[in-house]
Amino acid sequence: MHVVPLTQLDDIRFASALAVQQRDEAAVDPVTPPITAPELRRYAAHDRTEGNRHERFAVLDGDTARGLVHVELELDEANAHRANIEIFGAARDVAAGAAGLRTGLDLADETGRTLITGWGPRTDGEHAFWTGVGATLAYRERVSALRLDRVDPELMEAWAADGARRASDIEIVRWIDRCPDAHIDAFVEAQMAMNDMPHEGLDINAWDIDADDVREEEATMAALGLRVMTMLAVDLDGRSAAHTRVHVNPTRPAASYQWDTAVVDRHRGRGIGKWIKAAMWRWLREAEPAATRLTTGNAQSNDAMLAINVAMGYEPLIEYGAWQARIDEMRAALSRRGPRSTD
Repeated sequence: MHVVPLTQLDDIRFASALAVQQRDEAAVDPVTPPITAPELRRYAAHDRTEGNRHERFAVLDGDTARGLVHVELELDEANAHRANIEIFGAARDVAAGAAGLRTGLDLADETGRTLITGWGPRTDGEHAFWTGVGATLAYRERVSALRLDRVDPELMEAWAADGARRASDIEIVRWIDRCPDAHIDAFVEAQMAMNDMPHEGLDINAWDIDADDVREEEATMAALGLRVMTMLAVDLDGRSAAHTRVHVNPTRPAASYQWDTAVVDRHRGRGIGKWIKAAMWRWLREAEPAATRLTTGNAQSNDAMLAINVAMGYEPLIEYGAWQARIDEMRAALSRRGPRSTD
């Protein structure tokens, strides 16, 4: 087996690598259409999003892909010790997963990382793979889906009315793709509120972003072909109270994604989180009728946001896991015995 960057594959080998990821995606969510070839090519070509560097590789046996590896290297200084790795096909093909992992570890080493977090569905196969290379489960995330046409309009009206009444000093503004200059400082503050979300046992430090980071991310999302719908709640001084974002996928509208939602600490407990989620639901129904379904992920310990999502109608799809270990521990486990198979 050999490992090759996706950007270097010919059409035949690229199609084989795509099929590996599509198969894993369909196993997680059989309703949402899986990623398409043009989408995966865009992701392979544009290697920076949200302050992270991304690299993608295929694990090949001749012209046949047996695995697909996604390595994410965090670029902010506070988390420069971290690398995240997702390996499609690893639970089915342990040897291919191990080959892909070695490539990921080499890349992490080259960039000075010391800690690896492996991500994947929390299945017996994934758990066996990651624990077999010395990692322990550090984080659990519930992945949920929402049919937008099944949301109760009266409940959304009630949430919006309650928020507007209890937070009468708050205004909700919105935009698609590019944050207006007038709101970028408030949006940066809103993004920083995401540091408060639960990380459970993950070794993650608070990150810092600025306006340049926001603009870089906007450019990347445009290059990836995604429409980013943002709502920002601001107070009378123009400071942030809350925000929420949805990534609309024009290629696969039913694969659109509810991205981050956060309420700034000083404004919590006023119903603003429900208000802004209700406002986003209404906006999506009007502006993006083809986006009939959203998926989202929440830490299993994030009781506040899970309660809102469950009340809104999100239903669980699967639980994702994050398995964590030092690079030297993973290398030692690989050389000693490799990941365990469930067969």
